[in-house]
Amino acid sequence: MENHPLNLAHQQYRRAEAHLKYKRFDEAMQCHHNAAELLLDAMKTTTSSVALESITLQHSYHLKQKDLIKIKKEQYARVKKAMENLKHLGKDQSLPCSENSKIQVAIYRNMYETDSLLEVLSSKKDKSDVAEKEQQVVVEEIQHLNRSLRSLVEQLVLQVEVLKDENMTLNERVNYFEKERNRYLNIQVSDFIHQNNFSNISLSNEAFAREPLPADLPSVSHHPPKVLGTGVARPVQQPLFDLSAFKDD
Repeated sequence: MENHPLNLAHQQYRRAEAHLKYKRFDEAMQCHHNAAELLLDAMKTTTSSVALESITLQHSYHLKQKDLIKIKKEQYARVKKAMENLKHLGKDQSLPCSENSKIQVAIYRNMYETDSLLEVLSSKKDKSDVAEKEQQVVVEEIQHLNRSLRSLVEQLVLQVEVLKDENMTLNERVNYFEKERNRYLNIQVSDFIHQNNFSNISLSNEAFAREPLPADLPSVSHHPPKVLGTGVARPVQQPLFDLSAFKDD
């Protein structure tokens, strides 16, 4: 009976809890995986609908626990890395340590401690020999961590608002300088076009002045007409007509 798949699955569950207590996440996930596989074998040993329903629920529970432990592993890795970075920044004074980084580390740490206390509280509910006073202490610690977490989140939100205002100011400055740049470029282009048109007109006039006149065009004398010695021009000689033929006989 001890080697029954259902009992072996329960053993794997207890091992998973022990591994999780000491932050051995991979081993805990493997135990839940083994428990789920053993429960599949246990389904084959019974035909009772009630037993099958119970085993199916336990199988789903172990699969969910496996996924939850994976998430906890990732959270723990982020918290550990953030705390190591903060410790490194604290030792090296030459490296800048922003207030935002400190807040993020504190948030991760509070979240992790809250989860740990909730696990302790949930595990103690199954034990009858645990004093109510100890549970009250755990609850007070959780409440304190929640207040601290809320304060840290408010600080983080405030920093986000400050960054948004700074970003808006920078965007306004960029737009202003962009408009000034475009206006300067438009003035330069207008001056270039005006200067280019003036140069074209000057070149056209110079080319027209240098162009030779046609050969058949009569030359215009720039000297005044010659006059007689008296200074009066000689009148043109009138022709003589014989009008006697038109007289009446």
